Amino acid sequence: MTVDIRSAIASRAIHSGGRLKVQSALNPALWLCGIICIPALCVAGLSPNPPWWIPWLILAPVALAAIGFLFLLLFDRDKLQSEDYQIKKMSLELYEQKGMSAPATLPSMESTSPDNLLSSPDGAE
Repeated sequence: MTVDIRSAIASRAIHSGGRLKVQSALNPALWLCGIICIPALCVAGLSPNPPWWIPWLILAPVALAAIGFLFLLLFDRDKLQSEDYQIKKMSLELYEQKGMSAPATLPSMESTSPDNLLSSPDGAE
């Protein structure tokens, strides 16, 4: 019975990780918080006398995520944006670098390969 529950929880966690659409530089730290903090909170809550290091185990990933967020907020805000945003921003910068005006619509993700972005629309290099 408990094996079925554990496998259901594990498969649901894997499935929800696959649905994640916004990916930023902070996502690994947030996953680390969830993977470490949830079991540690369960141990702390179920144990009448938890070990002294359990609160530190809970605090460490949360502090890491908070420090990482503040660092990125102060020094590199673009890393907090999604990968789609970063790719679209880079394509606009390439258009500006080549001296072309920005297109009315940005290229789709399928056509946003380095070869497609570096070649001009009229075929001239």
